[in-house]
Amino acid sequence: MLAELSFPIPLRRTFYYLLPDELELRAAPGLRAVAPLGKRAAAVGVILRVLPEKDADLSRFKELKSVTRLLDEDALFPEDAPALAAWMSARWGSPHGICLGAFYAHAPAERLAPAPSEPPPAGFPPPELPELKKFMEALSSSREGGYLLRLAPLERREAVYPAVFAAALRDEAAQGLLLVPDLNFIPPLAAALETVFPGRVGVWHARLTPKKRAEAWNGAVAGRYKVVIATRTGAFLPFKDLRLALMDGEHEEVYRQEEAEPFYHTREVLLRRMRALGGAAVLASPTPSIEAWGAAAAGELWRFDAVPAARLAGPGPDVRVLDMTQYPGDILARPLADSLRRAVAAGGQALVIAARKGYASRLFCANCGWMARCADCGPGMTLLKTAEAGPVLLCRRCGKKEPKPVVCPACGGRVFRDLGAGTQKTQEAIARLLPGSRIARFDGDVLRGSLKTMRGELESFSKGEADVLVGTRIALRELGAPRLSLAAFIDADSDLSGADFRASEKSYRAFYGAWRLLGARGELFIQTREAGHYVFSRLTEMDYPSFADGELAARRDFFYPPFSHILKVRLASVDRRSLDAAAADLLAALSFLGSGADEGEILGPVTPQGQEKRRFHSEYYLVKAGSERTAARCLERAQALPPRPRVKYFVEADPYGFQ
Repeated sequence: MLAELSFPIPLRRTFYYLLPDELELRAAPGLRAVAPLGKRAAAVGVILRVLPEKDADLSRFKELKSVTRLLDEDALFPEDAPALAAWMSARWGSPHGICLGAFYAHAPAERLAPAPSEPPPAGFPPPELPELKKFMEALSSSREGGYLLRLAPLERREAVYPAVFAAALRDEAAQGLLLVPDLNFIPPLAAALETVFPGRVGVWHARLTPKKRAEAWNGAVAGRYKVVIATRTGAFLPFKDLRLALMDGEHEEVYRQEEAEPFYHTREVLLRRMRALGGAAVLASPTPSIEAWGAAAAGELWRFDAVPAARLAGPGPDVRVLDMTQYPGDILARPLADSLRRAVAAGGQALVIAARKGYASRLFCANCGWMARCADCGPGMTLLKTAEAGPVLLCRRCGKKEPKPVVCPACGGRVFRDLGAGTQKTQEAIARLLPGSRIARFDGDVLRGSLKTMRGELESFSKGEADVLVGTRIALRELGAPRLSLAAFIDADSDLSGADFRASEKSYRAFYGAWRLLGARGELFIQTREAGHYVFSRLTEMDYPSFADGELAARRDFFYPPFSHILKVRLASVDRRSLDAAAADLLAALSFLGSGADEGEILGPVTPQGQEKRRFHSEYYLVKAGSERTAARCLERAQALPPRPRVKYFVEADPYGFQ
């Protein structure tokens, strides 16, 4: 007998191995097996099939090696992880072995035997939540399917989520998974859940030690944990009896894995996995994604609203849109600067959102216009100020750093200008405006740095010690401030690009979130050079359901998700003719699109901004497919394009970046 094994390697193929007599009866799909692979004497793979030798195509194998041993007695995933991995591979294009590896990536080499079962200690009942009565009844009665829960203020999560899990996990063996967009949310939520399930709440995130990670993994698969709170990769944890998965902040882009393979969106994986398990999946957010909103409108999710009416008690915060064409060269327009002084002088706090991290988005020569670009991958480099090395240039795409130039390499000039205001530059400007005030900063650079520094910056503002918090939009999901009276967006135009069909959604969500944080009184300032954009006309109502309905209708008219599936194919080359030939190959491969049952269209080519100053040519095509099946066919065709000399191909399913 043979075993067909899949390994987490970047090859789109599987491998056959002989099964020793002592393993034949034990081997089964879904079990981990140890076998030699290439130069490795012992690699861990997953069995996809057990089959007779006559049924296998062995034409590619010179000799068959044998499975060394099995790591499991039974499959870790009753929901059939190989089938889920095959769907992920077709949906986002990563090799099947790497997709399957996501389920087994953190599994300890040896599974621990479950500890002797003891009666769990009794917890306190969660609070009654009248506003969630209908949702709780639906969850308790059916316990299957997908739910969209529009949940209001973030601080309510610590009361709501324990009640939701208590209602859904009445059976002793039933388990739950709570996904959060940031590990900083875990401690307070774990404390709240511990009151209901004492000693049975586990945590899972990237900063756990290997020992803690093994404990969490074993606790979930053995059923010792009633609820596991996890970040994105928790969607792949094995459970003994998973009945409920709740995704907090469903709209957050951090749930989209696009940095490294396997590519996926946690929302889609979670819905698919819970459907396979016959359990319930709850997507919770005060401002759901338009994709989730559309699924609810189509009847694919049951929608429940637990958000008060849009208008708060009294007139609500004052919203002011400032046309920056009237304040050329200013980081802070005069009305905003004046209000910022008054707010801090009166003992209030202010939240200032910059469009980007770093000091400035670009550095250019004042004499000839030369702009600093990454020599390795092409994009403009960000100007960053560091305590150790002073001003440096950083490529946000590949991570390359180099010193700020003293002279212009193009003309020898010594005068440089910076373009745009990042968090560091904004922090400097506010420090000059408010001397003696405490100004904290929170952005992606702080987030990736010291955990102690990160928490210190946030806590100084949340406790009222800092007067102003400068950050990117990630600060909106972290925030809690006792004296917040002013919020401002320094450059609202950064996300309102014409290329990104999600631009309006992202911007309105940020404005809505800041408006909610201000409470019944306060001021919200939005600086823009596109004051006529329709998003700003919707700010008088601050009604997210109304905005989402309008955005959904626009998506339908323009055939964007959730009414289509998107594929982005980018081509790059130093030779224009080679690029044109590759584009012709792409269009020929996708010529079936738009005929018969394969509804769709192709937009492009789109040339990225600043292309004329680069040493190579780059363009992309946006492929819209009317069904998941058609999208998978397009993805397969695009990935199989014949290679051409000096041409690079970048294929991305469900893209979130359009630059």
